[in-house]
Order: sequence, then C-alpha cells, then structure tokens
Amino acid sequence: MSVLIFLIGALLGLVLGAALCMRYVRQEVTARIGPTMDLVLLKLDNMHSAVNIALANWHAELHRHPQQHPQQDPTMEPRKPY
Repeated sequence: MSVLIFLIGALLGLVLGAALCMRYVRQEVTARIGPTMDLVLLKLDNMHSAVNIALANWHAELHRHPQQHPQQDPTMEPRKPY
C-alpha cells in the first residue's frame, strides 16, 4: 500500500513539475520571440513603404507625359491585316 502512495505522489509531482516547466518555457519563448517579431514587422513596414513609393513614382511618371497617338495622313489607306 505504501508503494502505491509513493507512486501516486511521484506521478503527481512529475505532472506538476512538467506543468510548471512548460509555463516557464512558454514565458521564455514569448519573451524572446516578441522583440524578433517587432523587428520583422518593422522591416515589413519599410518594404511596404518602399513599394508604395515606387508605385507612386511610376504612376506619376506615366501620367506626366500624356501618350501621343501618331497622326495619320488622311490620304493614306488604312493598313490591312495580313
């Protein structure tokens, strides 16, 4: 009977120790991931801003010079498709 009580106590101690260990590990992992994720988010925001600036410049360049269609000579016949 005393062996059974010892085994139950050992198992209960093992379960509580594992739970405490997992809680500590989870806190440490999130403490280390937080700053890393902040850096990744900052880099992603910088890339997003750079892409937006590049697209805005490209759009402005396209609309700065309106496309001119070549004037056709009214005496010329239109091209026939092959």
